[in-house]
Amino acid sequence: MLSRLMDDGGTGGSLFRNIYRDFLKECDEMYPDMGIHEAYLKFAQIAPLWREVSKLIRRAGEDSNEGLLKEASHILLEIASLEEEAMKLLIRRGTVPCLE
Repeated sequence: MLSRLMDDGGTGGSLFRNIYRDFLKECDEMYPDMGIHEAYLKFAQIAPLWREVSKLIRRAGEDSNEGLLKEASHILLEIASLEEEAMKLLIRRGTVPCLE
């Protein structure tokens, strides 16, 4: 159930990342001088990783397999790093508000 919400329910998992990726792509195409192409590419990497996490969580629940949760955890660490990089790119470009 949780994995479906992550994918389809808009809880901030792959659904949101796919929408945000598409938003960044459209902005990049309309306003190439904004310099957000690298951030778009990061989100293009991030979205499928979230989908993989939700699949692993689903399979872990179905199979009672703790190893799959550990694998999901490692992917989440990778996602966190990529998202931090993407947001720093956007902040440097002045395209998102920065709360420091």
